[in-house]
Amino acid sequence: MVRVTVRSALILVAGACLLVGSGCARSPEAKKARHLERGEKYFARKDYKDAVIEYKNVLRLEPANEVAIRKLGLAHYQSGELQEAFPYLRKAAELDPQNEDVRLKLATVYLVARRPDDARTHATNILERDAKNFDALMLLADSATRAEDVEAALVRLEGARAAFADRAQFHIALGTLYMKKHDAPKALEAFKEAVARDPKSVPAHTALAQYHALTGDLNAAEEELKMAAELSPNGSPPRLQLAEFYVRTGKREQAKAVLTAITTKDPEYLPAWRRLAEIALAEGRYDDSIAALQPVLKKHPSDLEALLVRGRIHLAKQETAEAIAAFQRVVQLEPRLAAGHYNLALAQLQAGNAQQAKAELTAALAASPQFVDARLMLATLNIQSGSVQAAIEDLDNLTRSMPRLREAYRLLGTAYMRRGDARKATETYRKFAELAPNDPQGAYLVGIGLRAEGKPADARKQFESALEKAPGFVDPLAQLVTMKLADKDAAGAAALVKKQLAAVNNNSGPLHQVLGEVYFAQGKREEAEQAFLKAIELEPRLSASYTSLATIYAAQNKLDAAITKLDEAHRLAPKNLAPLMMLGQLQQQRGDLAKAQEAYTTALAINPRFAPAANNLAWLISETDGDKEKALQLAQTAKEAAPDDPRISDTLAWILYKRGVYQRALVLLEDSAAKLPEEPTIQYHLGMTYAKIGNKDAARKALVAATSTKREFRQLADAKRALTELN
Repeated sequence: MVRVTVRSALILVAGACLLVGSGCARSPEAKKARHLERGEKYFARKDYKDAVIEYKNVLRLEPANEVAIRKLGLAHYQSGELQEAFPYLRKAAELDPQNEDVRLKLATVYLVARRPDDARTHATNILERDAKNFDALMLLADSATRAEDVEAALVRLEGARAAFADRAQFHIALGTLYMKKHDAPKALEAFKEAVARDPKSVPAHTALAQYHALTGDLNAAEEELKMAAELSPNGSPPRLQLAEFYVRTGKREQAKAVLTAITTKDPEYLPAWRRLAEIALAEGRYDDSIAALQPVLKKHPSDLEALLVRGRIHLAKQETAEAIAAFQRVVQLEPRLAAGHYNLALAQLQAGNAQQAKAELTAALAASPQFVDARLMLATLNIQSGSVQAAIEDLDNLTRSMPRLREAYRLLGTAYMRRGDARKATETYRKFAELAPNDPQGAYLVGIGLRAEGKPADARKQFESALEKAPGFVDPLAQLVTMKLADKDAAGAAALVKKQLAAVNNNSGPLHQVLGEVYFAQGKREEAEQAFLKAIELEPRLSASYTSLATIYAAQNKLDAAITKLDEAHRLAPKNLAPLMMLGQLQQQRGDLAKAQEAYTTALAINPRFAPAANNLAWLISETDGDKEKALQLAQTAKEAAPDDPRISDTLAWILYKRGVYQRALVLLEDSAAKLPEEPTIQYHLGMTYAKIGNKDAARKALVAATSTKREFRQLADAKRALTELN
């Protein structure tokens, strides 16, 4: 028997490895260990970019490697790449729920993503095991949104004061909670204490700046933000915050200067590029906005914030299909991103898809229940679609949790008005007014409620109060004018408008517009025309004045002049449907059916369910022997959008009549004739339909009604001929 020593065995193993072409050194386990070792070295040196590459190599070999998953999340986090960090941190927390560092950073990501409830869950979990965990306490304070959460966080922080009173960040957190509690004196005291504890603390100066901004001292806020920026590197959040402050205070040039300085010195700092893109978008410089996004999307093609901005550019350019596709891409990448669903809702609304918009808003709120804009928009859509009770319940809950949110009270008042509860509407509008006593909008809305209650004298006082606060405020003036005209006091209405014009030195286009409407109601067309022209002179973009002038010219049979004004109104307000409808009607009256169809088609591109345009276009196509299927589809769309309109029912019925669907046409026409018995066209259609089904007596009666009218209508000769044949 051959004896094998330990040394001999080692030599044999080494030889075996050499024989297989160094396979031992290249085994998956060895490769994984080598990548992991390199990743750890890079991570220790804070070379996070190279660390990410190595950890990803580990996951290619072992997708469930716990160390690589955790370190990838942490490396992305330390690089400021929170979007990339999120899935790894979330998985790491699932694999090791006891890892406090991972949970803290995951909570921070949730907080940045507007998911405070998720952030608070992780912070609370840590504090249950370690009540003095400073970072968890800070996160608990930052994530507190509801009153009860704020109070609970304050109790925890005050309980830890002895341990952390020497830290500036502790006082910042206290001040933030007191601000949420609307205790400004204690908040200011805490923020000043933070700066005193550490004069070079960037967060302390930032917090004090935010306090000054919220309390209206913008100069002090700017100084604190400048100090924070000077204490920070070029590509850093404090410098970005200074730019944000300039944007909010209307100093966009200063904001762009700060951001340009950042991108020039540190082009890798992507948040500055994103913000430049957003500013360019807000200014309507779409090409510049797209250019600013390029460095971001080149480095991170799936960057959610950049993709959101790109979608908003499409939205602003009315490129609705592209906007929908862009936002759908965002929600595919991150289904729980509330901003993605919210913007997709805006795009669906632009496409006229109200139901899809509501679904997206519901998804946004499921991801972020505290997303106020989404909740307000959903309530608005519910009011518009007739789901008033759902809106009332939602808004009532919102006002309970955020009692100082004025817009919620305004919408809630509107919902009560829609429900016919004027008393509750007035009560709600009063709360809206109490939150900003100097805002004339409050008095105006209270007046609306009182007028609906049947209290004209009280309503008048509120409208007058609104005008005292803002002499050029058109809405309350229009209400007072309407009330005077209803009282047959046209002279008083004109005098009232002139009084308000004098209060603003005769320098208000909207007030001249109201004066023109008063003159028009009096039959003083020359004076009305002059008032509307003056309104345009003072405010060339006041599209209502162009439409009013078109109405005057059309009444004088000056169709070319009227159409010119309507074209101008459409250019000024491309989404305003009124000029387009009137334009289509005048082109139809002039006999230019192609241009009439173009106007109605444009209106339907803006709102595919706009019943008047769908009805008129259906009628034109049907009467000119066009696409019969399209005519029927348009008529059905109009009927669905306005089921009780007798003229729309008449259009659909006549199209059905031409297709031989007489019984269905008869049901519609009988309803239309009951609502508009003096309308000769409807009586003619009804008579022809009765004749087709063999009811000659009913047909004769309807045709007699059609031909005996003194009103002219296009089918009069046809009606007389049909009646003669029946007789």
